[in-house]
Amino acid sequence: MDKLRTHRAWPLWPLCTVVGLAACSAERRYVGGDELYQVALTEQTAPALESEDGNLYIVEQRAELPIRQPTGAELAGLQTGVARYPNLPFPRLPWVGREDLAVQVDFTLSNLDTVAHDIDVTINGANEFYEYVPTVVEADNEPPIPLHAQWERRYRVPAQQRISATVREEEFDEVAVDLATVVNGAPNSDEVVYFENNSSDDPRARPYIPAVIPGLIALRLGLRSTTAAPLLLEVSIRVRDEGDKLVQGDEEPMQLMPELFESVVPET
Repeated sequence: MDKLRTHRAWPLWPLCTVVGLAACSAERRYVGGDELYQVALTEQTAPALESEDGNLYIVEQRAELPIRQPTGAELAGLQTGVARYPNLPFPRLPWVGREDLAVQVDFTLSNLDTVAHDIDVTINGANEFYEYVPTVVEADNEPPIPLHAQWERRYRVPAQQRISATVREEEFDEVAVDLATVVNGAPNSDEVVYFENNSSDDPRARPYIPAVIPGLIALRLGLRSTTAAPLLLEVSIRVRDEGDKLVQGDEEPMQLMPELFESVVPET
């Protein structure tokens, strides 16, 4: 078999912050905003990857949650506390933990064309330390094959119709676990993040789940297709702030620049 070649074939989109989040003083907060994120594919969209056997189109929008900054004492506690957990793949304990924020996404996918299209909706997550970036595999005489996003579904959308769906809190919890697992050395990250695999129940992933799981602080929302067509993804993000980690009022959010972690797959 020809050796596979992997590529990260598209740039990250500029940072986009969730706005209009309504804060409240209760310890258990449910916050939401009215702004819709829009990800559009058009007939003029340039392919992310071109080949003689077919093109791949990927468009994305990044949404970052407004995380409040820790105090000096809180940050010092995170830095010293990491010693309690040997071999964590993080330089300190996370400020946003797995249980702190519960995220839900509602989206509508619209086909503005006069013919039906198959389209993938993709979501990849980021924590304070790492952001997952699927690569693309190329083999001779085959079209480019995108490796799995952390959450993805393929929809066939009839002409001039729309489809609505929800990505639930427990699905994003699995995204957080998967991200921590792959950066902790899982040898095949594509298997770990595949949406039908649950890391806690998967013997291939379970040994690599770290003792501490960081929570998600950003999402990368995307459309992926083998054809350029007029398609629109509109997304709303709702966050339940269990750990009092979102900014309130005019607070400046924490500035985070996670390291990009690209898919790891064994060579064949």
